[in-house]
Amino acid sequence: MNDIEAAVVRRIEELASETIALTQAMVRIDSRNPTLPGVVHDEVIGGETKVNDLLEESYRAAGLTVSRVAEDAQRSNLVGIRKGTGGGRSLALNGHVDTVSPVEPAGWVTGNPWDPQVIDGRLYGIGSTDMKGSGAAMWTVVQALEDCGVQLAGDLHLHSVIGEEMMEHDLGTSAVIRAGNRTDGAIVTEPSSIPYPLSINSVAPSALVFTLSIVGKATHCGNRPLATRPGGPGASIGVNAVEKVIPLVQALQQLEAEWSVDMRHPDFSHGWFTIGPNVLHADAGMPFPASLADRARVEYVAWHSPSIDPELIKTQIAAQVHHAAQLDPWLRENPPELTWHLSWQGYEQPWSASITQTMVAAHAEISGTRQPDPTPDYPSNFGAACDATFYQREGIPAVVYGPGELRIAHGMNEFVLVDELTLSAKALALAVLDWCGTTTGDS
Repeated sequence: MNDIEAAVVRRIEELASETIALTQAMVRIDSRNPTLPGVVHDEVIGGETKVNDLLEESYRAAGLTVSRVAEDAQRSNLVGIRKGTGGGRSLALNGHVDTVSPVEPAGWVTGNPWDPQVIDGRLYGIGSTDMKGSGAAMWTVVQALEDCGVQLAGDLHLHSVIGEEMMEHDLGTSAVIRAGNRTDGAIVTEPSSIPYPLSINSVAPSALVFTLSIVGKATHCGNRPLATRPGGPGASIGVNAVEKVIPLVQALQQLEAEWSVDMRHPDFSHGWFTIGPNVLHADAGMPFPASLADRARVEYVAWHSPSIDPELIKTQIAAQVHHAAQLDPWLRENPPELTWHLSWQGYEQPWSASITQTMVAAHAEISGTRQPDPTPDYPSNFGAACDATFYQREGIPAVVYGPGELRIAHGMNEFVLVDELTLSAKALALAVLDWCGTTTGDS
């Protein structure tokens, strides 16, 4: 490292306790996405903005010029810019402030998901990994640059956005970019933990969220023999939607098995792409099994290769459901319904791309280990949807790198390793210095 880089890295180490404190302050704010199913909108609306209010104070203290972008007046994005002197490339660091709802809140090791505590080097709290720790690390980078008096050649942006958990990019990341906050590259600081902590992820899968719905015919549960026994009245008495949906689920499991053989991508291990039946609802209008269910619906997430057109995936799924329904007299006459909710395209950044290799080199300098080129036997991908997609859609090359563990995101006892907060901030700072360049000495 040159003198500037070494000074910035030392300052980031000195700011470690403040980075932890800022992460904790962010976690204490309930910023659940207000459009999440099961969330009472009016109880949580404004939480995202409160986190960005907190961050704005820190951004200003770090010398950033601050602005807001709010397509929804109650949900405000925060943009902070460290203006460059000219002649360098501009870069955005991106993080989202919304969270999902905590799983089993009473069972958390801290007793409360919004009571962040550091235990054995782990900072526990809802959103600590996904991704308020990253938001604090982003601040640490700019505070260290300010404290060391570094003049960048290119502009550095921090984009602290809302709405990512529900892919509301038109309110969040895309809105920020379209408001004039374009850069020459972007690093989305999601928890990049595949295949190991603080990996550089240059690709993410695409996904479809859909509902498979069928109707049955309600009748008293005591009439089940008449509805199901050979020689009985059958469907004229009743049809249990629970049982009718099972062969459809099995048919999609068969398609999933075919994907494990046929759907390949060089950055994903074989068998990675899935069709997950993650939520099941079935009843006859009451939460008690006194009747055969007259309705059933299964909520799915289908993860597929980013190289495949989502419309082709929809066609495959629809054909599989249709074929399975033709084998059942009731389903032939009462065909299943597929409702498509969300479709987001993954991103693919070449491993050789400048933004990718800038981050690879920065992490190698800090960690002492250079991440090898990905292969199907040693894949490196961000295993979920993220806002890198929307930078790419706007023509901005993006890569994912940040602290945390994707495997424990959206789960009970979410945590981020405090050492990763500092380590990631140091690597991000070197990437910034390399990408943007400096005018205060060697870059």
